[in-house]
Amino acid sequence: MGKENLKEKIEICIVNIQQLATTNCWNKISSNFVFIVSDFNEFEGENFFERRKSRNKVNKSKIILSLDLAIDILDREYQDLYDVNLYIFKANKKETIIEIQYYRKSNLASDYLKMVKDNEPMYHAKILKPYYVKDSNKFDVNWESGGLRYLWNHFLAQIRYRINTFRLTI
Repeated sequence: MGKENLKEKIEICIVNIQQLATTNCWNKISSNFVFIVSDFNEFEGENFFERRKSRNKVNKSKIILSLDLAIDILDREYQDLYDVNLYIFKANKKETIIEIQYYRKSNLASDYLKMVKDNEPMYHAKILKPYYVKDSNKFDVNWESGGLRYLWNHFLAQIRYRINTFRLTI
């Protein structure tokens, strides 16, 4: 394994994220993939909502890359890679922007780093499910980018939460 299989591992994750999107999202996504690369520590925030806002803001200003250029960036960081996650940042009919987000070994606690320093990086394809979606309902793949649909669903979720909280107090 190792550094020479980096592109192969990323390509497997791309196929997996396509399958996740088809299974869980109602959007049709383009197979014209472009990429952005992020270090997990680029984003600030104490909780999920703050980190998501920071992530969107930072990623919107990034330069779109081809797969080969994204692999070159990861290749330079390979010795320090602990975990590599692929997320769909934004998708439409014309192109799908995939964020390749990595977590560095050097960010780990020193005791744990000693255990994993020689391990190969882990690779994952992920789609975050919005908190307001129940069970197996399909959702908008672009929900993290905000927009009118997200705001409407967020508003409805707050109303449902308040109604349920009110019922519990009676």
